[in-house]
Amino acid sequence: MMLARCRRIHHHVCGLARAGPGANDLGMHLDTPEAAVEAIDGWRAWDLSEDEDEGPLLHPVGDGVDVWVPRRPLAARCGARPLLSLFRPPHEAPDAACRCGIYAARSLDVFDRSRPAWPPPPVVGTVALWGRVIEHERGWRAARAYPARLRLVCAMCAWFEPGPGTPSVVHRFLDRLYPLCKRHSGGIEVPDTRRSATTDLDPVALQARLLDAYAVDLLPLERLAPLLHRPRTPDPPAYVPTIRSVPPA
Repeated sequence: MMLARCRRIHHHVCGLARAGPGANDLGMHLDTPEAAVEAIDGWRAWDLSEDEDEGPLLHPVGDGVDVWVPRRPLAARCGARPLLSLFRPPHEAPDAACRCGIYAARSLDVFDRSRPAWPPPPVVGTVALWGRVIEHERGWRAARAYPARLRLVCAMCAWFEPGPGTPSVVHRFLDRLYPLCKRHSGGIEVPDTRRSATTDLDPVALQARLLDAYAVDLLPLERLAPLLHRPRTPDPPAYVPTIRSVPPA
């Protein structure tokens, strides 16, 4: 049902981001771009914001260049820095000789779990890909994409240590929102000691607004078992900056 809804948006609305933590390299190129006749389902993670005017918005993780606008397919474009573009002619995205395109992984198992210096993405879901597609060992890069199913998760449970995954509070850090479970409800601290702040947002209501904004269905929690049941990510050496979980008060 969800893929059909995505396809309706694809057909009726005119229409570069990484898939998520550790997904910047989905493996060596296996093929040149081909046109996908049927939509391909992949996995992604997103950052999240919300304001009174725009409502919930999905943002690419890492060095993606475009916000995922609700009810409009995302069109890939090359986000190479100007200096790099001097040595590469203009091209459609994705291109086999470039890293551009909309990324998606084959499964949640391919996402590496590092300990970055910035809060991790709190939205995980499946995405429909179509148009020009390049296949990789661990996923794809495509010309067009739109979310298929979405779910808010506790960002710390999903990427750093086992936990229930179901958010009980919503924190804010700068202009991004981070749902957190009861175990991690104290918040997230970045290396310079700044911490996320609590909000009065209800995570259940926030998730409902997100699903309504993008006209997609909820991803069942059991589909996230590969993330939520992994062992705790080891702490890096002391000289490596990393975030940490703040104990609940």
